[in-house]
Amino acid sequence: MIIDIHGHILDVAYRRKKPLNSSLGGLTDVPLMRVGGVTGQLSAIWTPNILLSGPHSHSVEAPLRTILEVLDYVHRELSGPAGEDVLLVRSIGDLQTAESKGCVALIIGMEGTDALGGDPRVLQNLHSLGLRHVGLVHEHANEFGAASQVWERGKMRAYEEGKDPKGYLLDRGRKLLEEMCRLGILIDLTHLVAPSFWEVLEFVKGPVLVSHGGARSLTNSVRYLSDKQIVAIAHNGGLIGASPTPLGPSNEQPGLPLLLDTIDYLVKLVGTDHVGIGTDFKDQLGYFPPPFTKSSETPAVVQGLRNRGYNTASIDQIIGGNFLRLFEQVVG
Repeated sequence: MIIDIHGHILDVAYRRKKPLNSSLGGLTDVPLMRVGGVTGQLSAIWTPNILLSGPHSHSVEAPLRTILEVLDYVHRELSGPAGEDVLLVRSIGDLQTAESKGCVALIIGMEGTDALGGDPRVLQNLHSLGLRHVGLVHEHANEFGAASQVWERGKMRAYEEGKDPKGYLLDRGRKLLEEMCRLGILIDLTHLVAPSFWEVLEFVKGPVLVSHGGARSLTNSVRYLSDKQIVAIAHNGGLIGASPTPLGPSNEQPGLPLLLDTIDYLVKLVGTDHVGIGTDFKDQLGYFPPPFTKSSETPAVVQGLRNRGYNTASIDQIIGGNFLRLFEQVVG
């Protein structure tokens, strides 16, 4: 089973007001996933509460309303023809059902917690509507914590202590973690500034997720994990999603070589048990060079791993098996 542990089907489909099971004209959608043999995607809904510059000009002013509108869109779509092709994942059994029926499985996530308005109690309502993943921050601080990078005047810069909000979890952040653990929601540490990262690992007893990113030793980007952080995630029993998409700021080139190099590095450091793939595919046409330009070309990833000497068992772990284990342990 192939699982993309970080993509944006729901963001793209909702913004374009198209049927969920239709071609969306981007890098990932249900038809493309079917062609590429991708069973499921952790589809992160992104709802920042500020007007960011740079590539994120579609940020919103009312994040809770936006995520509720996206969730309403999903449920309306699944009650119609799209329900024959797409299955909403609430538990590990739904992933298995999707594979047996030939459906595409969507796990609903939330990238950044602006929609909660600082109140962890909102999470229970979103969980009842299908939310199973939360990334604490994205590209700015919120009521729960701080991000490792900030958009400012059209450029990304690293977090600066003293200039930006404190890099430690706020009391609300710890209450949010308690609620996520109680509900069985995947905790995603991608984009967290380092002090908050270490606080979460100390606070949370179960495994956590870094859904997309890379290794700082390969590329000196503040948005990537240090070797110490990578080892800590593995020791926690968690999972790191290697990505073909550069998080920057860096001079990396997007594409399959970046993805495979990152996988190689992670595997050498912590083994195959803690590595997955999070593409961060959206609608950025022309951004990725062949042979891995969109979800339909996922077999190129499998072939690339074979070419680098990975056996079938290891490949199966990386492309989906490790995430299935994590999902079952946290979500059930």
